[in-house]
Amino acid sequence: MNNNFLSSNPQDLQRALQDETREMQEREAASRAKSLNLPYINLHNFPLDLNVLSLFTEEEAKEIQAVPFYKDGRSVRVATVNPNNPLLQQKLAELNKYTFSLYLISQSSFEQTLRFYGKVMVVKTTFTDSIQIESGVDYPQVLRDLNEADQSKVTPLQLLTNFFGAALSFGASDVHIEPEESFVKIRFRIDGVLQDLLHIPKTTQRALTARIKSLSNLKLNIDNLPQDGRLTVYKGQDKIDVRVSTLPSAYGEGVVMRLLGTGTQGLKIEGLGLQGKALKVVRDGLDQPNGMIITTGPTGSGKTTTLYAFLNQLNVPGVKIITLEDPVEYKLEGVQQTPIDHNADFSFAKGLRAILRQDPDVVMVGEIRDAETAETALQAALTGHIVLSTLHTNDASGAIPRLVTMGAKPFIIAPALMVVIAQRLVRVLCSTCKKETTLAEPLLKKVHEIIDAIPKNAEVEVPAKFVFYNAPGCEACHGLGYKGRLGIFEVIGVTEPLKELIMASASAGQIRTLAQSDGMISMTQDGLLKALNGVTDVEEVFRVAGD
Repeated sequence: MNNNFLSSNPQDLQRALQDETREMQEREAASRAKSLNLPYINLHNFPLDLNVLSLFTEEEAKEIQAVPFYKDGRSVRVATVNPNNPLLQQKLAELNKYTFSLYLISQSSFEQTLRFYGKVMVVKTTFTDSIQIESGVDYPQVLRDLNEADQSKVTPLQLLTNFFGAALSFGASDVHIEPEESFVKIRFRIDGVLQDLLHIPKTTQRALTARIKSLSNLKLNIDNLPQDGRLTVYKGQDKIDVRVSTLPSAYGEGVVMRLLGTGTQGLKIEGLGLQGKALKVVRDGLDQPNGMIITTGPTGSGKTTTLYAFLNQLNVPGVKIITLEDPVEYKLEGVQQTPIDHNADFSFAKGLRAILRQDPDVVMVGEIRDAETAETALQAALTGHIVLSTLHTNDASGAIPRLVTMGAKPFIIAPALMVVIAQRLVRVLCSTCKKETTLAEPLLKKVHEIIDAIPKNAEVEVPAKFVFYNAPGCEACHGLGYKGRLGIFEVIGVTEPLKELIMASASAGQIRTLAQSDGMISMTQDGLLKALNGVTDVEEVFRVAGD
């Protein structure tokens, strides 16, 4: 070994190692450029024109892994470490007044060039802009026009702006981007039902998905694993949080974007759709100093919206409210809201134990998923707290056996539980095109049988004459016939006789029979009463709640 090399000082040794590493990277880059049939360039000590560099912002350069380094008239040379980055092609398309030539560079050459951005004064371009929904734009019509237009000329950011603008106009809760073999399907979930809105060309798919990932802080180079992120849509002064989920499929990544907290702020109990004795039981439960109220139903049945309405009722001066949510759907003023973080091992059970040490009066637990959460929540309800939470069961009577199967003790459930609510959401008939209709005789007979079974002590009004409605669709409801949704409910108040049944480990059937004798109506009965009042139609009630 060379003794002079060994005797070099540490700084000389470090420089020598850096030079050797850089030369090795340059050789690898040159070899890779040859295999990709691209010209290679080494930008170390290259005389950069800072005006050319400013064509990309530093944030863009890092995102698309490329830098412009030379310009001759309208011809621009761009150096990249990843020529297949879809955001690079998108950026070049946006700067369509130039023609571009791509060169391959090493990672060290790229990082060295990025340092020059400290000397560049740049104006942020539309590439890094957020999604801005403009007032006065008819976004549904924009989407209809896109069906006829050359969609390849529309940038991914413009597409996303149009999607979210139309979604807000329709009152959609989710935007689905579903790749097929020869096109990409865009669907909106409107009032709980997926509706086909648009097909976009397959050539747009990669750039659109990359743009969504970029806005959501997801990894661009991972397309074979699911990812979750968030982005923000701006409409005037309002900010709308969007939860983003990507999932690999046979034809590329599918994307679902959920608009969080739209249309539920300031919701009151009166707006939920509760009626008769059910409304009285809920109000009485919320007036108690402690105890648990549980809402049940499948995903998308409006459970969280119901709990937010309860929180709005309880959110008064002098009351401390803390929530555990996955995720936080929208901010409630005066409420301390805590998101669950599975990556940090911060679960509902651990979060609940932590927030109980914060001396709350009211606790909302987004979902009871395990024995530990159930036991802690029930104990909290026994020790001076109002506890609100959700379960996944088909009906109200099934919630109590579900808690028992989770490991909760009947002698704890009985005194802790105050109210159990099961719910679904039915679509509301469009008031503009709603009209009277007649039912087929077998369907009318079934409706009479269900309505006639409503308990006399349910404290609901059954019309003497049965009149039913439907809506064929019009411009006001975008041809759907429905506009908005409302809850249908069954509500069980935990009375002393029911506590005795719980202590005896009664079945769901026994609990249901006792609740009906105490005035509970089923979700189907509640829905048919709303149909008789012209709120929805019979077909929608049976679609959602069954017979």
